[in-house]
Amino acid sequence: MKTILALSLSTFLAALSGAQAENAPHGDAILAMGAYVPTKDMASSEAFYRTLFDREPAIQLDDFVAFHIAGGWFAIVARERYAPDSGPGTGSVPYLQSGDLEQVQGRAAQAGLSMPKIIAEPGIHILRIIDPNGQPIEFFMLTGQ
Repeated sequence: MKTILALSLSTFLAALSGAQAENAPHGDAILAMGAYVPTKDMASSEAFYRTLFDREPAIQLDDFVAFHIAGGWFAIVARERYAPDSGPGTGSVPYLQSGDLEQVQGRAAQAGLSMPKIIAEPGIHILRIIDPNGQPIEFFMLTGQ
């Protein structure tokens, strides 16, 4: 069954990649941005990110769930399969732009986090959350000031 799911996922991603390449300006080597966070508990992570992003996943497999975010993918993957040597919160920090940090802040609280604070810096506001797996995720909003 896992072989069928992996084959289906790779077929889907290959088709998506081909479609993006056909629509990309000539010479573009980078077509979209994606990020993934590993988890030990796919069900609770999926529920958390559904609430945080306020949307359904675009891809939903047993060990890989992806959300379409700003022309790319934000995925949750089974740690044991895709990142067995990684520790929670290690590596890259996904950094996502938002036009309404208060709305994201409210959804983070609705998803079970204590109310994270929005940090106001000149020209940018930042909302840093820690997901249930210990993975930091940062949302930013450009303020122009």
